Amino acid sequence: MKRLYWRPRQVSQAVIIFMAAFSLMGLACVEYFKTKKPQSDLEEKFQAAKLSAEMMTAIKIEKLNRSIPTDREADPAESGMMGSLMSPVTTLTGRLTAKQTSVNPNFAAVLVEMLLEAGVEAGDIVAVGYSGSFPAMNVNLCAALTTLKARPISIASGGSSQWGANNPNFMWVDMEHVLFDEGLMPFHSVACSIGGYEDIGVGMSNEARGMVEKAIERNDLKVLKAADFAAAIDERMKIYEQNAGREPIKCYINVGGGTISVGRGAGKRAYKPGLNLSASRGTLEIDSIMTRFMRKGVPVVHVIEIDSLARRYGLPLAPQQMPSEGEGGIYNQTQYNKLLTFGVLVAIVASLRAFVLTDFGHRFVKGRGPRKAGGQPEPMV
Repeated sequence: MKRLYWRPRQVSQAVIIFMAAFSLMGLACVEYFKTKKPQSDLEEKFQAAKLSAEMMTAIKIEKLNRSIPTDREADPAESGMMGSLMSPVTTLTGRLTAKQTSVNPNFAAVLVEMLLEAGVEAGDIVAVGYSGSFPAMNVNLCAALTTLKARPISIASGGSSQWGANNPNFMWVDMEHVLFDEGLMPFHSVACSIGGYEDIGVGMSNEARGMVEKAIERNDLKVLKAADFAAAIDERMKIYEQNAGREPIKCYINVGGGTISVGRGAGKRAYKPGLNLSASRGTLEIDSIMTRFMRKGVPVVHVIEIDSLARRYGLPLAPQQMPSEGEGGIYNQTQYNKLLTFGVLVAIVASLRAFVLTDFGHRFVKGRGPRKAGGQPEPMV
């Protein structure tokens, strides 16, 4: 005959406390016994990070040779990659923590991963839009492209937001040529815009525009002179297409939030930070350099929201010392032990069944005890 189980209407408080403690112990075990899984393409990633560190050191030495002071408060890591709060060629406000976070050579490894996921291989042509606002990220990108032996067609932006490459005597295009002249990378930009609002210098003084134009001239770059937003996009696309010739452009990489690259208004929120392999129909209606490439099926690497990218790839926020190459989740990802997690889950479910759905929990807490002599029977489950 099938055995009938009787138990109280409610699970006892002692059983609830026991199950809560048991579950917390299981959770603690799962958290404590995490494993580290080495990521793919470690050799290329480490080489890129090492090259990026060498590039940043070269720029720092050049700044010292030019007697350009370093703001210790803005640049606690003494990287030499941080600019000043204000200067004649400062175009916009900037977030100091984002600039400080970008000064990490391991971002070069992050960019290697994104480029490989985009399908970039040795010898492939890629289009690049540099921002003067993030010179450290520009360096990381240069290191990644050099390591992968890609062939970039690069267009730079002259002006910079706060704490970027905003020294009129040593702007990003100057830093880039230092790296090229010292043989740290085999390429440099082919053209440069004034920068500022809509990337055409709107709101900049004549003096500031003159400083940017002088920097472009001393580095022998083509000056972009489009007079409005649509013409500026057309001008850049023409440069990319002419320099690529008949070869396909395999990827577009944008650094920063320049309007010409990302678009006006909603365009600044349309693409996620990092690799974008596709875009919504609404996004493709927003005119920008990224959208023009995306319409052709070209992947886009969008280097913005630096803090968010750092958290995603296990890199520190605003480090107070220069991080060493090879540090961060981009090299070794911490993950849960799947077998242990499954075992703990099974144990919790089995315990719940034993203690809640049967009378075992009641008997476990109360003991067998004497049978009741009388009274109404308790409801059957």
